[in-house]
Amino acid sequence: MKALQFLEVGRPLQITDMERPAAPPGGLVFKVKACGICTSDLHAVEVPGLLQPGNVLGHEYSGVVVEVGPGTTGWSVGDRLVALPAKPCGTCPACAKGRNSECAQIVMQGFDLRMPGGYAEYTTCMAALAMKIPDSLSDTDAATIEPLAVGLGAWKAANVPAGADVLVVGAGIIGLAVAKWARFFGAGNIGVSEMMPARRARAQKVGAEVVIDAAQWTDPVAEFERRTGRKPSVIFECVGRPMIAQLIEFAPTGAHLVMVGTGMQPENFTVVSAALKRLRMTFPLAYDIDDFPFVQRMLAAGRITVDGLVTATVSLDEAPAMFERLSKPNDHCKVLITP
Repeated sequence: MKALQFLEVGRPLQITDMERPAAPPGGLVFKVKACGICTSDLHAVEVPGLLQPGNVLGHEYSGVVVEVGPGTTGWSVGDRLVALPAKPCGTCPACAKGRNSECAQIVMQGFDLRMPGGYAEYTTCMAALAMKIPDSLSDTDAATIEPLAVGLGAWKAANVPAGADVLVVGAGIIGLAVAKWARFFGAGNIGVSEMMPARRARAQKVGAEVVIDAAQWTDPVAEFERRTGRKPSVIFECVGRPMIAQLIEFAPTGAHLVMVGTGMQPENFTVVSAALKRLRMTFPLAYDIDDFPFVQRMLAAGRITVDGLVTATVSLDEAPAMFERLSKPNDHCKVLITP
């Protein structure tokens, strides 16, 4: 089968031929129908030592089951699915209590040679972490469940008070997902700060009342206050690049900083600067297992939409060039690989 492999930092991903995986006990093999190119993947290939040569990235996917592993029940060849992209150990205290996301030995799909990801024609998932998708949901829409769940997980982790004013920094798909959930759960004023015009336009379409040109306003909190007469009490960082020091500088006293971008590069900031403002910081990671079915139900009910989020689809052969393009400033939201 074709797969897109990481070789080393500084080299483009490469199309290679690999053996199709076999279904492990309790697992499924599926044909990948769509897999999103995630910003985390773009950042991971830049960090020396984070990935191993041969890594197959990709954790935002939908697919069709082609093989059911030994001891796996409730699944048949031909079932359509999405899955949490991970393999918990199943034996640690967290796993024993059903808290798979807290597993100390969890294998994150796409970032570990033991569980190749969805930048391939076929890959695997754990049946216990998979969910069947209805015929009413397209393969491309289903592939956005994972990033929408990331936004939901961040919103839940932030524990935002009802009616609070929020500012989202960055209008990629995660920033837009956070803005969507902010509107869904009844936030007050919703602001989005973004440099790219096309992304700002998408932020307006998802319901952000205050859309700020980050290239013009280096202090988005001041611009938020100028337009609304209020300061945001919660700021979601959805860029994934070093910016904690900058966030501390413009955050209002008592604000809650939620670092959704999961940046992979070192940060440089002074703790006392945050302490003097009585700031709180939360570092959410991913989502809970129950978030996937919730997102799917809201999509099926039309209460959350994905209109405009997918801005391009590419084949596996086209993916290396697109990956390089996305590593530079661009106005895409979500690009899907459709093997």
